[in-house]
Amino acid sequence: MKFKFLSTKIILTCLVLLISVNTIAQDYNILDYGAKKSHNVVSTQAIQKAIDAAHKNGGGTVIVPKGQYVTGTLFLKSNVTIKMEANTELFGSSSLKDYADIPLGTEEPHFSKSLFYAKGQENIKIIGHPRSEINGKGYMFKHSHERPKLFRIENCNNIEFDNAIIKNSGSWCVYFKECDNIYIHHTSVYNKENKNNDGMNFDGCSNVTIRDCNLQVEDDAICLKSSVDKICENFLVENCTVSSYWASLKFGTASKTGFKNVVVRNCQFFDSRHGAIKLLAVDGAVIENVQISDIDLFNCSGPIFIRLGNRGRDYSKSIKQVYKKDAKPEGRPVGKIKNIHFKNINARLTGRMDPPTEGLMFTGLPNHYIENVTLENINFSYTGFGETNAKNNVVKEDEARYPEQLFFGVLPSYGMYLRHIKGLKIKNVTMGLRANDDRPAIVMDDVLNSDFENVTFDIKPKAGSGVLMHNSKNINLNNIKSVGKVAALLEVKGKMTKGIVIKNTEVKKLEAKKSFLLSEEVKRNAVKLK
Repeated sequence: MKFKFLSTKIILTCLVLLISVNTIAQDYNILDYGAKKSHNVVSTQAIQKAIDAAHKNGGGTVIVPKGQYVTGTLFLKSNVTIKMEANTELFGSSSLKDYADIPLGTEEPHFSKSLFYAKGQENIKIIGHPRSEINGKGYMFKHSHERPKLFRIENCNNIEFDNAIIKNSGSWCVYFKECDNIYIHHTSVYNKENKNNDGMNFDGCSNVTIRDCNLQVEDDAICLKSSVDKICENFLVENCTVSSYWASLKFGTASKTGFKNVVVRNCQFFDSRHGAIKLLAVDGAVIENVQISDIDLFNCSGPIFIRLGNRGRDYSKSIKQVYKKDAKPEGRPVGKIKNIHFKNINARLTGRMDPPTEGLMFTGLPNHYIENVTLENINFSYTGFGETNAKNNVVKEDEARYPEQLFFGVLPSYGMYLRHIKGLKIKNVTMGLRANDDRPAIVMDDVLNSDFENVTFDIKPKAGSGVLMHNSKNINLNNIKSVGKVAALLEVKGKMTKGIVIKNTEVKKLEAKKSFLLSEEVKRNAVKLK
């Protein structure tokens, strides 16, 4: 009898579990709720009814079957999956009246409306198909006073995008704010039909994985932001192919709190016209513990731009970006950038012609240094811009201006411009020129306690020197080689310069006439040759 009772109990338990699983896994076809296969009929209410039904019953999958549909704003709910079947197109309405009024965004308030919106939800999943797409028809909003996003997801937990194709947003494509546990894989973002077409934006998010994705966008592709009090942390980006007219990978410009523990590896970045990788802390943010490795760059301009600035914005209200030259600090303290490691990066660079912007640029502020940056196993091929007449250019500090490398003008070096940095380590780096350039390969200004090892660069006679150093201290140059005739391997300026050591460099084996040249204000013992 006892055995029979246990068997009956087990059977009943299994039935309850099966009923629960069926309830959770139930499908909700949007056609059953009145959605129409049409380019003209807006099916917002029908699709929303399906989402609400799935949510009300404890969760389920909303099926978008084969066909073409139009919708306005849809509110995503907890435990609901949106699944696109094959040969399905879900279009955003081209009329702003079909987009719900939702709270203003912190940045760019005219981008606040969205096709999909969620706040305070959990366990949301978007499943696509190689022959389906979500299309915002962003080209319809080119001249609109408001330009909707495609996805705006805030204060949510456990969000997944799987095999989705997302395209043509009115503005930013996918935006997450203060979300935790985001997994995006095998997803493609095509967003070049309008201006300000970012790919994926993450503001104050944590525990994010972006894997095996393809992004082709007009503006910043993978962009970490910090306009809130919650830090962006614990990111993994790997095996992605990224094309952007601006940055392929960007931290900022909104940079109030910070970015920590970010790994980016095994990616290809191409067609980034205004710099491929940008790490920007201009509103008080701390950027630390970032590892970027095994990256191929093609047809990009500046390969890496790191900026520690003093705009000092607190993002307490919605605001549009300001680009004016005479911008003033807005009050927040200067942040920090430290412990950044770049390794195994190959780049064939193709910068802007007018003005030429192509070289790597790291610039902090006086008395606010970028700290502990490593460049290891780097191979950069530069265009060569001919007679630039720029090797004596003075680069303005522009501490509060919007942080864009091109705003600094033509740099006095073709390869690397390094300013207000300490603890820099550069090892196994090659910089080649595909054509003539009249600038040094490297310019250093106020660089402290740094090491250069196994660095080789092309140089042309009119550059005068391979490396120009100004007011820098405690620099070790070990096995530095120039390829091309030049007056001196190293030219040293600035009365504050001292503690410069050159090792394992024989001028006879180089095409430099001298190891170093000292300007009049530099003390004779500032440079030692070993």
